[in-house]
Amino acid sequence: MGTMKKNMIWNAVGNLIYLGCQWLVTVLVTNLGHFRDAGILSVAMSVSATFQTVAMFGIRNYQVSDVAGKYSDTTYVSFRVISCLAAMVGCIGFSLINAYRGEQLLAIFLFMVFRLAENFSDVLHGIAQKNERLDIAGKAFAIKGIGILATFLAGYRLSGNLTVGLLCMAAFSVLTTLVYDLFSVRRLSDFRLYQHNKSWLFLAKETLPLCAYLFLSSAMVTIPKLILEKQCGSELLGAYSSIFAPAMLIQAAMGYVYTPFAQIFGKHQQQKDRKSFLGLMLKVFVAILVLAVLMIIAAYFLGTPLLKILFGERILPYTSLLIPILLAIAVTSFFGFLCMIATVQRNFVFLLASCVVGFACCVLLTPPLLSASEANGASYSLILSTVLACLILAIGIFWTLLAKGKNKREE
Repeated sequence: MGTMKKNMIWNAVGNLIYLGCQWLVTVLVTNLGHFRDAGILSVAMSVSATFQTVAMFGIRNYQVSDVAGKYSDTTYVSFRVISCLAAMVGCIGFSLINAYRGEQLLAIFLFMVFRLAENFSDVLHGIAQKNERLDIAGKAFAIKGIGILATFLAGYRLSGNLTVGLLCMAAFSVLTTLVYDLFSVRRLSDFRLYQHNKSWLFLAKETLPLCAYLFLSSAMVTIPKLILEKQCGSELLGAYSSIFAPAMLIQAAMGYVYTPFAQIFGKHQQQKDRKSFLGLMLKVFVAILVLAVLMIIAAYFLGTPLLKILFGERILPYTSLLIPILLAIAVTSFFGFLCMIATVQRNFVFLLASCVVGFACCVLLTPPLLSASEANGASYSLILSTVLACLILAIGIFWTLLAKGKNKREE
């Protein structure tokens, strides 16, 4: 088995296990508890997801496509340590300002700890990917997925308290990151956790547009849910999120179609091989499209029975939410792919512009669409905003490709 094929299989399988187990956590909360706990969990997941973008800073695709080695592994790692600390401060500050208190605030904090362990693993997995060892990431995610499901179930089931379950899950994730991820990747690269020469400041300055893009693109998914909770309450958000969670597995599967190719796109970009770049883009685009169509068809025929099996009779009044959610997932998957391409191109202007426009539309469209279509309005808002963002970004990508092709002919 070739290295690339082996990496893709391990990465896909490991991540699907990981996300599948995360999804099962939401299923357990809905089935063992009630929609109120599911609503609190959804708020914790949504708020922490927005602020984990500060920790991620959008540099993963930048990191693995840095084939020239502009920045060292130590620079990427030390910057991630600093960005994780900043993300935690921002998350807690936002939660206090927005009057989250008691159980909600504690759930947000614990889920943010869990997210930050995941985010620190991400920069380590970037080093592994550059060393053609993405299988390390896949194995790590498989271990973590099974572990967080087991520890959450034990804590939640024994105590009947969501907070205890999240505490157990977060502790296991932090421990696994330190014991497995850090140890495995240190064998590939001699990096330090902090760099005294402050080169991470130059990395931060250069990739600031990526952080803004990641924050805004994450907020495009989060804002409709938060507005839904404010306008319609935690119970309806809990039902919406329960259906949204398994759909995220499909988005993850689509992500695994294109994520392993970031380094290859980077090589085509460095070699100014526009033909190979466009050819690979087309193949990946078609693969995502095929997955999206199959997903919608399967959901049309099997969605309601599967939701009934997973969540019981009480989910039946909400099954009409499924198809709009899946359409939103499909559109955001295409947008994620285009964002990766723009990052490889270092096309930060169009990347940021698409996210600003998409975010603004999401904020403006969600309240009236919720009033008109109830919970489906959250999905409709995300679809319309993301389609507009995709169009802007596609224009920027092809504009850049044409400009580079012209420059190459002139040379």
